[in-house]
Amino acid sequence: MDVKITSYNVHSCVGNDGIYSVDRIANVIRYGCADIVCLQEIEVVNDIPIQTRIWSTLHNDNQPSMIAKLTGLQYHVFVPAIWSRASSRYKECHDEVTNNDVSGNFNDDEWKGLCSASDTSNTQNRNDTGKFGIAILSRYPIVSIRIHHFKKYKHKTIRNCMACLMSLPNDTRIWVVNTHLGCHFIGREQHQQVNELVSFINSLETNHTKIAGVIVCGDMNSPPIYQSIKTLRRSRMLDTWKLNGQGVGGTFPSYTPIPCFRKLFRLDYIFLRESGRRRILCKLVYVQDDGSTHLASDHLPLIAVFCSWGLDIREDKV
Repeated sequence: MDVKITSYNVHSCVGNDGIYSVDRIANVIRYGCADIVCLQEIEVVNDIPIQTRIWSTLHNDNQPSMIAKLTGLQYHVFVPAIWSRASSRYKECHDEVTNNDVSGNFNDDEWKGLCSASDTSNTQNRNDTGKFGIAILSRYPIVSIRIHHFKKYKHKTIRNCMACLMSLPNDTRIWVVNTHLGCHFIGREQHQQVNELVSFINSLETNHTKIAGVIVCGDMNSPPIYQSIKTLRRSRMLDTWKLNGQGVGGTFPSYTPIPCFRKLFRLDYIFLRESGRRRILCKLVYVQDDGSTHLASDHLPLIAVFCSWGLDIREDKV
């Protein structure tokens, strides 16, 4: 069977035209026809409208839940990196999150218990901040969840990663990892976080015969020459664009009045690591670049199609 996976930084659903629109982001995802979607820079605001980040806008939307409903992706998990509120045009107030701040629709009973547990100390005085982080949406059941918060790099904003174990219809399971790395100009923050990311990926259970492997998606904020990307490649992670991509693979910026600067940087990636006795192959990878994507966010969606799920014939003959 084929499974299509999208990685997309949605910029808090604020487009290049400054317009806030969850519907527009959902339309881009719907047009891409993905089975699994990894989203970065996504927000959840409850009760009163809050501006979470300085580039965002006032709203009280649960963006992952709304996008999941609008795209028909039944399962989703939202993992915030921070509580945040834009206190002025150039300043934000941040606070730490806990496991109780994870939300969504999934089949992991352990996390359901954590998310439904009351934590008064964490929820009091939260009506003036919103949650900002990453999310995974899926057509297939999410049976297990793992999360990790990266160590803070100097004064920079805390970042995180998450992993969801998906149960596919052909009795195969895959881990899908989503992350959004920091934005240090020469890549030191990203490299520190990637070292933690590799350890996190290595901790995921992959020995089970039903697990085909690990797919890692995200906005790495790193061109291919950065040490962060080189470290991932050295860790048995296959860069799908290097396998099947055509051209540069630039995803940022999605639009600029000066054409030569458009899609100048390759910052978004989808990596693959095979494991176990089942095989997973990257059939196709491309940047979703059309009229609907130019304004919806400052990034373009990256899409990969994986196929050949099933027992590894080479091992089956042994």
